[in-house]
Amino acid sequence: MSGAVRLGASEVPDGAVRPRTSPRWTVLDPDAEVAELAERLADSCAGAAHAEEIAALLESEGLTDEQITGRYRHRDLFSLAEALFARVPRAYPEPEPAPDPWSTGLLRCVLRGLTFALPGVAYLLGARWADGPAGPFGVTAAVAGWAAAALVSWGWNQALAHRAGLLLLARRPHAAARCLLVGGALGVLPATAAALALTGTARPAAPLFALGQALYTAAATALLVLGRERLLLQVLAPLVPAAALGAADLPSAVPAALLSATVAAAAAAAVRAALDAGGPAATAGGPARAGGAVPSGRRGILRLRRPDPAADAGAVPLLRSLPLGVGGLAAGVLVVGAALAGELVGALTVSMGVAEWLLFRFRSRCLGALRATGVAERLLARSWRVLARCLCAYAAALALLAGVESAVLPGAAAWDAPHVAVLLALGCALWLALLLQSCGRPWTSAAVLSGAAVTALALAAAHIGTPGTVLGLASAGAAAVLLAAATTVTARVTTHR
Repeated sequence: MSGAVRLGASEVPDGAVRPRTSPRWTVLDPDAEVAELAERLADSCAGAAHAEEIAALLESEGLTDEQITGRYRHRDLFSLAEALFARVPRAYPEPEPAPDPWSTGLLRCVLRGLTFALPGVAYLLGARWADGPAGPFGVTAAVAGWAAAALVSWGWNQALAHRAGLLLLARRPHAAARCLLVGGALGVLPATAAALALTGTARPAAPLFALGQALYTAAATALLVLGRERLLLQVLAPLVPAAALGAADLPSAVPAALLSATVAAAAAAAVRAALDAGGPAATAGGPARAGGAVPSGRRGILRLRRPDPAADAGAVPLLRSLPLGVGGLAAGVLVVGAALAGELVGALTVSMGVAEWLLFRFRSRCLGALRATGVAERLLARSWRVLARCLCAYAAALALLAGVESAVLPGAAAWDAPHVAVLLALGCALWLALLLQSCGRPWTSAAVLSGAAVTALALAAAHIGTPGTVLGLASAGAAAVLLAAATTVTARVTTHR
């Protein structure tokens, strides 16, 4: 028989034992019951990759063996699960959209750009210690010493910032804080030695200024890596009104005291920020900001890395930061050379905030295009357009800032085609180099920038063309090579994953 027969009360003979009433579900159609169960659990069953997942779901629903064999007429839980798996079509839901790791605010990037530019005020206050006879480089010994110290600090601290950022991503805030403090202090020594070799000890003010410059560079690097750009702006703020009110015309003790106080405040703030970042709060997700991008920079050159939330928590090799140091040194040679040649490098320094924001925007747009299409050919077409728009936007912002510098800053170069062309070539080369670094190609950018720097120095030493023309041609060649590399690298799907 297919099931129990229900007898009415009038059909039961007197004195007979009334049969036990079977459960209500025993008279229902098993196929209909399975269909109803499949409809009720359709969303969960559709996303199952195997029948065993549905079996676990049925077990969690509290389905008993009696219901499986009686109501649904299946021998066991797995048989019913296989029936549901066959009945419900597969419909795997799309995962929740992941947060954009390249999202950043324009205001924060502008603030960082100001921290790159404001240290230039210190040179206005320290100009009194830069006089003297011109040396073999066409500048005084003090200026040559300051430039040498800046270049050493530039390369050293770019590598230091990169290594500290890797340690933060590896969830090692204590090691990152120690790297910034100890590494920054060690970097002061070669920078000061380079300056001392050119300035000598006859006029102590010049090497002391270089020492303060190196100390500030190390402190600013630590603050920027740890995301304390607002604090760094507060430290630098007193320099602006002092220069505007004519502190450079006062006795030497006034600017010396102001500059010393600024360096001391920056160093104290860096030590405090590093200690806070290495404390328990950082381990719990505090100021160390262990995930996400960790941009860092110093006086106009920043370093941008791709976020890597799954970074290895083990040791971070020193050689991984070497190309950042090499690239930073080469970029410093080009920028310092342009400054000594009288080009509009003030606009280049201020533009680094806009450059950083456009880099983040480019990476964000490419990541969005990859998520929207998932097809390499479409990503290639979109990445070219996004790259062109971002590069043109940066060039326009740089040209506009150059016009402001030429009009406002006394003694600045004229805003004409030759000077603007040199500035745009140098600025675009640096922006493309930073883009390649963010895409995981630091050696490519370091090699191209180093080639441009060596070429410019060689041509300048041979007195072939003016310094500005030499720098412009070398930078234009570097920009062309970097643009070709960036177009190829950013069109790859693997670059944005």
